[in-house]
Amino acid sequence: MLRLDTQFEVHNLRNTKLFKVVTLSEFIEKGMATCAGVAHFDDLMLWVDNVSDAIHQLLSLPVGGLLFATSLSPMNAFSGTQLFSPKDPRVVQPGDVIVVSTGSPVVRVLYRRGSNSNLLFMTDRCNSLCLMCSQPPKNIDDAWHVEENLRVMDLIDPGEEQLGISGGEPTLYREGLLEILRKAKKQLPEKSLHLLSNGRLLNDSTWIEDLRRVDHPQLTWGVPLYADNAYDHDHVVQAPGAFSETIQGIYNLARANQRIEIRVVLSRLTTRRLPELAHFIFRNMPFVEHVALMGIENMGLAKKHYEELWIDPMDYQEELGQAAHFLNARGMNVSVYNLPLCVLKPSLLSFYRQSISDWKNLFIDTCQSCAGVERCAGFFKSHTVRWQSRGIRSITTEELAEYTRRAS
Repeated sequence: MLRLDTQFEVHNLRNTKLFKVVTLSEFIEKGMATCAGVAHFDDLMLWVDNVSDAIHQLLSLPVGGLLFATSLSPMNAFSGTQLFSPKDPRVVQPGDVIVVSTGSPVVRVLYRRGSNSNLLFMTDRCNSLCLMCSQPPKNIDDAWHVEENLRVMDLIDPGEEQLGISGGEPTLYREGLLEILRKAKKQLPEKSLHLLSNGRLLNDSTWIEDLRRVDHPQLTWGVPLYADNAYDHDHVVQAPGAFSETIQGIYNLARANQRIEIRVVLSRLTTRRLPELAHFIFRNMPFVEHVALMGIENMGLAKKHYEELWIDPMDYQEELGQAAHFLNARGMNVSVYNLPLCVLKPSLLSFYRQSISDWKNLFIDTCQSCAGVERCAGFFKSHTVRWQSRGIRSITTEELAEYTRRAS
């Protein structure tokens, strides 16, 4: 687990700026081709891991900055931005896109080369207030994220990988979101996009033509649905009328020929009718491409609503199994996310995925001797004993083999 920010000593920074971090060899070999879109030499920050006499030969290179992985002082002969004396030298690495802000020592990583969880963050705003929201919404104007994301898309690596788009609720900045989708299609055609939205604003049918015009072939919408009825769903998201809006939004996505994933966060409120929800999805939304059944993240508002939300995963394995096998038997793609392997019924192993983003993934002491750790999703970094299942244990090699046999 590696943070997405750390502190540096910052020298010669005139304005808040995004940089693509590159090594000297990459700069010589690829130049601007290290970036997916329109970039200039002053957008590049050269990674310097060995301060020696040869460094003086780099001072004439037309890059925007130098990042010294080990040096404790700047080079006065270089007029561009310099980062040195990192608090944690592991955080920023070659290939990353970073933002350096005036008046602050904090350097944030906006894109990490090789990560399984790169994300374009759209907004802190949201029109729902989900009881288990890991990032409680803020009522602020943060439309500047749109321009930042458009610039990030220029500087990231070209090539195949998935990019997430999330918030808050991304559809609140409709025109900005559509601009991002258009740019992604044109500039990043190899990359798939996974967009998280509560779907409520998509009940406006004018989205249909907009999304048809964008026509991104590798865009998937992840939309949460927490119950087969309005009362329960609306209670979870704390928004009257949300169920109806979300269902209509999902249908509008289907009419716009969009790929759709239904996401269900597993809690005391959602698991008791999980089989009924599976039936509802199959009967009413057979067009969805994927159903993700997801363990809860004990962050943000979830902590406040612990008593209402917490249920030991051991206590809903029967309902989880019924839902997953029902959907699978009817040809629907199902995955189980965010649960430790040791709490799972063996019959669910074929649906199990290592799903927790690398920067917030954690394995506790019990995991160190577990034979299944390389296949396990582990825990969120926010994990505490209060949210820990009674079923957490180390799996033996023999048990793992039996799990695998029963799943095949």
